[in-house]
Amino acid sequence: MNISNQLEKAAKLMSQGRIWESQKIYDEIIDFDPECEPAIINKAIIFFRDKKYSETLNLLSKLKKGNRQVDVKLIEASCFYEIDDLEQSQSCYNILSTLVNENNDLIFRVGLSSMQHGFYLSTVKILGKIDTKKSHSFEKNYYLALAYKGLGDLSSSIKCFGNAIREKPESFQLYPLVASTCFQNNMIEEGDKIMNILKEKNNAFFQHIAGIVASYR
Repeated sequence: MNISNQLEKAAKLMSQGRIWESQKIYDEIIDFDPECEPAIINKAIIFFRDKKYSETLNLLSKLKKGNRQVDVKLIEASCFYEIDDLEQSQSCYNILSTLVNENNDLIFRVGLSSMQHGFYLSTVKILGKIDTKKSHSFEKNYYLALAYKGLGDLSSSIKCFGNAIREKPESFQLYPLVASTCFQNNMIEEGDKIMNILKEKNNAFFQHIAGIVASYR
């Protein structure tokens, strides 16, 4: 069997929405080579999309350490989350935090997944690895701000929101987030200052959200 050709064929079928045919090829590949990492991972993705979370975990458990451990752990983390095993899910992100280094795109992908699952401490640990001299400076600060806010560390959240605004001062949706966080942290003067800046920059948007933000004051 030419595994590379079969993998390419299966991937093409999957992109066309012909999932059953694609899975059949992955099954044939796995029968031929029980440790074929791409076939196992792609079949696991099919199972996950079908909400077969236990089957997905069982399939991935057959894999020994390979080149795509980050992909494997991300899928496992999502599976454990979906079956309400939050301890195991967070454990996956703790492992992931040791696997991602230097590649900002990969770090951000993993950090965002952790954020979406509500694991704020892991998110801070992972996103903190991003080298902002290379890329993702805004994204790092924005999502760190959200994570710190989720942890209740409002001072750190405000600092990161401030960094994000300096990166993209025209991102007007950030201003009410910063202001409301300031109000929650009893920084009334600072919150009012942010809202006044927004009023000057985009009065229409200010009028739209001013009442909502004021409720945090």
